[in-house]
Amino acid sequence: MRGAGIHGVTARQAGSLHEQFLGIARQVGLDVRTAPVQQDALRRCILIGFSDRVARRMDVGQSRCELVHGRRGTLARETVVRDSPLLVIGEIQEIGGKPGDVNTVLSLATAIEMDWLQELFPSDMRQETRVAFDTVSMRVRAEEQIRFRDLVVAARRIEPPPPEAAAHLLTDEVIAGRLQLSKWDHAVEQWILRLNLLAEWCPELGLPPIGLEDRRHIIEQICHGATAYKDLKDREVKSTLRSWLEPWQQDLLDKHAPERVTLSNGRTPKVTYEAAGPPFISLRIQELFDVAQTPRIAQGRVLLSVHILAPSMRPVQVTQDLANFWRQHYPGIRSELRRRYPKHEWR
Repeated sequence: MRGAGIHGVTARQAGSLHEQFLGIARQVGLDVRTAPVQQDALRRCILIGFSDRVARRMDVGQSRCELVHGRRGTLARETVVRDSPLLVIGEIQEIGGKPGDVNTVLSLATAIEMDWLQELFPSDMRQETRVAFDTVSMRVRAEEQIRFRDLVVAARRIEPPPPEAAAHLLTDEVIAGRLQLSKWDHAVEQWILRLNLLAEWCPELGLPPIGLEDRRHIIEQICHGATAYKDLKDREVKSTLRSWLEPWQQDLLDKHAPERVTLSNGRTPKVTYEAAGPPFISLRIQELFDVAQTPRIAQGRVLLSVHILAPSMRPVQVTQDLANFWRQHYPGIRSELRRRYPKHEWR
């Protein structure tokens, strides 16, 4: 028997079980006469007996397999089933004892058909669409999957992916910071901050602030129709963002939380808004000549901070009281800076 490749002890055990099963069959009146065995019938029987060991090859012609219950393993070298994508595994062995270094070997494999799963286990079969973001190709992928319990036994690519699901996934990636919108820049963040601050400073204006969920909604609008990062990264942002407000609301924003303010000397410095702390403007001392009063915004309720810079553009003073600066601090600062920068105007 050894020369024929048959394990003697196992063969005797199989023979004993065979006789035992025949005896049970006779007792219940089954036909036990010898007859040719149909291979499909035998494979169906194995499937019924080992349905918790259904496996699918991860790649055509490869030995790596996925099984139900989230398990994985490698087909034994002596496995004669070479091409079938669906299998039932008769024996599973864990080889190796170190944690994370266990090799799962799958042997006694039997080829099965998809139709058999649907026929024998209809309640365990389901069809669903799965959509996911592929971090390698940087695009959304969609599949129509057929699952036996938790195992994908067949899959078909869907092109293009469902637009709503694609936009949702791309939005997740943008919000998490893994994808960058090139035109979502500092100016965009300042626009949102201007709106949110003005809604807080002047609630009677009825302006709608942009919260976290609102931000997500705006980004999802920008992502709509895209399926890959290349479709999305250079998309226009400001037009979608500005559609958040009606034209009359945008006018209120520009008037009471402006991008720039006009000073009494005619200069129009840019206003920088901050989530914590007052908004501010930054100018060199010479650009502030003839400006005696600190500018205000938000219907006069918010006083700007003024970052006063030396000719080198380094800050020398931060104030919200320009009149006091000119009166109390400027004479000493002028004496010091005049020595350093004699070519500049000093009044």
